[in-house]
Amino acid sequence: MKFIGMDVHSRTCFFVVLGKSGRVLKRARVKSQEDELLGFIRSIKGPKKLVFEEGVMSQWLYLLLKDEVQELVVCQPREKKGPKTDEIDAGELADLLRVGRLKSVFHSDSLLMDLRVLTSGYDDTMQELTRIKNRYKAMFRQVAIPTKMTGFYKSKEMLSLLNTQEQYYVACTLFEQISLFEEQCLGYMERFESNVRKYKPVRLLTSIPGIGPVRANQIVAVLVTPYRFSKKYNLFSYAMLTKHNQISDGKLYGKQQALGRSVLKKVFKSATLSAIKSNTAFRRKYDEMRAAGKDDRAARNAVAKMIAATVMGVWKSGKKYNDKHREVTQRRNRKSHSGA
Repeated sequence: MKFIGMDVHSRTCFFVVLGKSGRVLKRARVKSQEDELLGFIRSIKGPKKLVFEEGVMSQWLYLLLKDEVQELVVCQPREKKGPKTDEIDAGELADLLRVGRLKSVFHSDSLLMDLRVLTSGYDDTMQELTRIKNRYKAMFRQVAIPTKMTGFYKSKEMLSLLNTQEQYYVACTLFEQISLFEEQCLGYMERFESNVRKYKPVRLLTSIPGIGPVRANQIVAVLVTPYRFSKKYNLFSYAMLTKHNQISDGKLYGKQQALGRSVLKKVFKSATLSAIKSNTAFRRKYDEMRAAGKDDRAARNAVAKMIAATVMGVWKSGKKYNDKHREVTQRRNRKSHSGA
């Protein structure tokens, strides 16, 4: 077996090939072009494993090279200390792969991976729209013009209230940017709604209270498949909904979140706020916890985990959300325990 470490850049990639004993067999710098990369990998004869770090080119490289090697590992970017060159980085990756000290980042050739581009573009657009709106509102607040009114961002008449030509000009440019970004957001919404009809997993998740087309697209884009996690607790950790104990020498030093996807945390937390506004199993769970003495935050965290677990269950079963499923399961379990 040969172990190939790859340091990736947009113009070139540096390769270091190690043998089973750790001896360097080959070093090479190759242009980041499809034919050049394939040519180098295919020039390494015999069984081989390849590793490179997660980055903007990872999915393209994964699809290009996954069938060329016995194992392809895309790992988390590492914190590097001491001397740093492309050769050192590639060599360290190859050696860590050789001794089995790397954890892979999920990649797939599923068409659902393409949703990541769409949801990422939507998030960027929404963040930029929020920043522009804040700047626009500040233009009025700094001259004591009230902004709490319906349709504030759509009312062109508000611009005439500004005192100077400079303020008017800047506010006009921001107003136009808001209109443009809101139009782009509508375009994203059309695509998200189209995906509800196009992809069964997205359609299934929209049946869950609190999860609409946008959140369903975001969940499917990040997870791609529900079978990535053997237990719901693994999803809780990946979605940053739980913290893990930090223990050394038998002493607890607090709790810390594992590495995960903050977008999932945002989705499940916001879905919770929506789901508990109506009479659903999630609202009943929230009310049960509040009645048991739990504070609002603890109750909402429990509901967020419940929604995450429901996502896995609905997706795996291929059946739409059933609001009575939780209560029916609880009654069945109580009967089985009482019978025992």
